[in-house]
Amino acid sequence: MQPKQDHLNVELGERRYPIVIEEGSLGRIDLSPWVTGEQVLIVSNETVAPLYLEQARASFPGCRVDEVILPDGERYKTWETLNRIFDVLIDKQHTRRTTLVALGGGVIGDITGFAAATCNGVWTSSRSRPRCSPRWMLPLVARPASTIPRARI
Repeated sequence: MQPKQDHLNVELGERRYPIVIEEGSLGRIDLSPWVTGEQVLIVSNETVAPLYLEQARASFPGCRVDEVILPDGERYKTWETLNRIFDVLIDKQHTRRTTLVALGGGVIGDITGFAAATCNGVWTSSRSRPRCSPRWMLPLVARPASTIPRARI
């Protein structure tokens, strides 16, 4: 029996991307065509990462994939937590073409999106220019299908 698969195409003028909703697709679907360079940084938390990090890494064949695992909860939506993302980007020598991936929802999506939007301002003491400026973020929301609300049209 084939897994049930739903598609939603997001149209943004000249840009478009698909949203695929399919049980068990994480790690099976190649997401590397949506990566602008060869580097990926997956941002997740202590709750989601143990369940889905390895499958998410497998979704980016041919890419160098690093990760940062943050504490879980709204109270960690702080500058200190954001700086942990920047530190990994700098320490692992990510470039302007790095794609940030949010593996989780809520706080992880918010803080990863903010990091992707503001990383152009990350500077190191030994450089006179930013070391990284990821242009966009690829959100992955991994959770059991039974918890995803169904919309009826």
